[in-house]
Amino acid sequence: MNRLILFSIILIMACKNAPKKEAQSVDNQNFNSRLTVKNSSDYSEAFVQNLAKMPSSEFKKIELQDSFLIINGSDTTQFPDVPRLGHSFKLTGRQGDIAITLIVNRLNYTTIDYNIEIVEFGKTSITHKGQADIVASFFLGGESDEDKEGNAYPVTEFHDTKDSCQTSIRLGYKEDSNSFLLGKLIKNCNGKIKNITLENFGTLIEK
Repeated sequence: MNRLILFSIILIMACKNAPKKEAQSVDNQNFNSRLTVKNSSDYSEAFVQNLAKMPSSEFKKIELQDSFLIINGSDTTQFPDVPRLGHSFKLTGRQGDIAITLIVNRLNYTTIDYNIEIVEFGKTSITHKGQADIVASFFLGGESDEDKEGNAYPVTEFHDTKDSCQTSIRLGYKEDSNSFLLGKLIKNCNGKIKNITLENFGTLIEK
């Protein structure tokens, strides 16, 4: 028998008998011995990494399944649905000589895309884009803000921090009213424009 043909037969038989290596999937990943993620595309990598750092003494088992976070096999929390998944929102506000336009788009259960434009009339303006995540400990307690009438409403808070620059976007609706999305902004690193805080700038309103 031709040596080349014989070698080909041996190679084919070896491949057939070799143990199959399973392809790795992004689904059902075990990020550590106690954290399981059904579909990692539903959450940001940063959120999952921070969740994995939660104290093991209290959070012995953590599961991410669709819109649910399950702790220790029994305590179940649903991710906030504000802003709505897959939707884009534009909010604006003005206080004194400063006007802010905020555009947000909910990408998945943990993350928004945002575009912020801050204008100080007659002086300067800045534009900043990025992605912000819900904090990993969101399930431990909710946040709230007040509208211009002083009425409190629940908010979902998203953070983006790079070095010493912080952007925090807080979004929610008034109780018993889903007509307009409301927002508050915390942001530094604004060039010549002052830092924006909860105290020195009012509520942004959906347009």
